[in-house]
Amino acid sequence: MKFSRLLIVLLAIATCAACGGSRSAKDFSHDETNSVYFWKTVFDPDSVDYQILKDHEVGRVYLRMFDVDVNDGADRGVYKTAPVGTLKIPDEAYSEYRKRLGATAFVPVVYITLDALEESNGNEGQLAQNIVERVKNMCSFNDVPNVEGLQLDCDWTESTEPSFFALCDSVRYFLNKSGLDWNLSSTIRLHQLARQAPPVDYGVLMVYNTGNFNDPDEENSIITRENVEPYLRYLREYPLHLDVAYPTYSWQLLFRNRRFVGLLNGLDLQDTAMFARRSPNQYIVLKDFSYNNKSIFEGDIIKLEISDYDEIIEIKKLIETRLEGRPHSNILYHLDSRNLSKYSNDELNNIFAVDKAN
Repeated sequence: MKFSRLLIVLLAIATCAACGGSRSAKDFSHDETNSVYFWKTVFDPDSVDYQILKDHEVGRVYLRMFDVDVNDGADRGVYKTAPVGTLKIPDEAYSEYRKRLGATAFVPVVYITLDALEESNGNEGQLAQNIVERVKNMCSFNDVPNVEGLQLDCDWTESTEPSFFALCDSVRYFLNKSGLDWNLSSTIRLHQLARQAPPVDYGVLMVYNTGNFNDPDEENSIITRENVEPYLRYLREYPLHLDVAYPTYSWQLLFRNRRFVGLLNGLDLQDTAMFARRSPNQYIVLKDFSYNNKSIFEGDIIKLEISDYDEIIEIKKLIETRLEGRPHSNILYHLDSRNLSKYSNDELNNIFAVDKAN
C-alpha cells in the first residue's frame, strides 16, 4: 500500500516534469478579466449580486467548493481527512445562474487546512485523487459552465511545503488522467512570497487577512500598508504569474479579557444602550446578551474592522509598481452585495483596474 501511494506521487512528478514546464513561468497567461471570489456555502446570488457582476463585467468567478479538514473519528492518514462545508446550489437558483452566468469562466476552489495537510503527509496522491474526483463530480452534477481550472487554497508553511508541493503535482496528474483540460492554481499568501513557488500554473496573491486578528491591539487585521509592504520586496522576482485579490469585506471581532473569542457580523454597534465606543474601532459591551447562539457578556470588547478603500488603493499602487506591467487580473474577495454596497461603482472599478503603465 505504501509503495502504491509513493508510485502515484512519483508518477505525478514525472508527468508534470514532462508536460508542465510552463507552470512556473512568468509568461503564463489567461484572459485578463475582472474577477471575484464566492466564499459562501450556498451559491444563490441575489439580483444585486448579479447586477454587480454585470456592471463590472466580471468574467471569472472563483467558486469555493468545500474545505478539507481532519475527521477526528477516522483512522490516521488520508482517510482521516474529509470534506466539510460543501457548496450547495439550490434548485431554484440553478436556471438563474446558468442563464445569467453562462459566459462566465469558473474556477473551483478547495481550501485545505494545515491539519489536513499534515495528516495527509505521505498520502498526498490519494488526497489529490479524492479532491479531483469530488470537484469533477460536483461540477458535473451542478452543470457548472466554462470550468477553466482548479485552485488549491492552503496556508502552507516551511515544514509543510514538501507535502503541499507533492499534493499540487499529484492533483495535476489526476487532472490529466481524468481528461480535464484545467489549469492549476494556488493562493499565495504574503509570507509565501519569500519561499519557492509551488508547482502550479499561476498564483493568486492574497492581499487580505494580512495581520493577526487574535491581537486586540492590531490596527486592522484585514489590510494595512504596514503589514503588506515588507513582503513586496519579493514580488518583482517571483517566478509565477500572479493575479491579485483585494478585500471588500468587514467583520466584528469579539474579545474577552483580551483573548479572541470569535467572529461576529451585523451587530448594531451604534446602539448606545448596548455598546459604548472606547476607541475609533472598538466598542465595550454594556450588558449581557446572546447573538447567533453566541453568549456575549458585559465588559467584552468588539472590534470593528473594515476594508478601507483608500488603504486598498494605496497598497494596489505599490503592488502594480512592483509587477512592472506584468499582465494580471484583479480579484475582489468576495461577492457579497451587503459589503460591496459600501463602495461606489467608481471605487470598485478602480480596484478592478489594472495599471499597465509600470
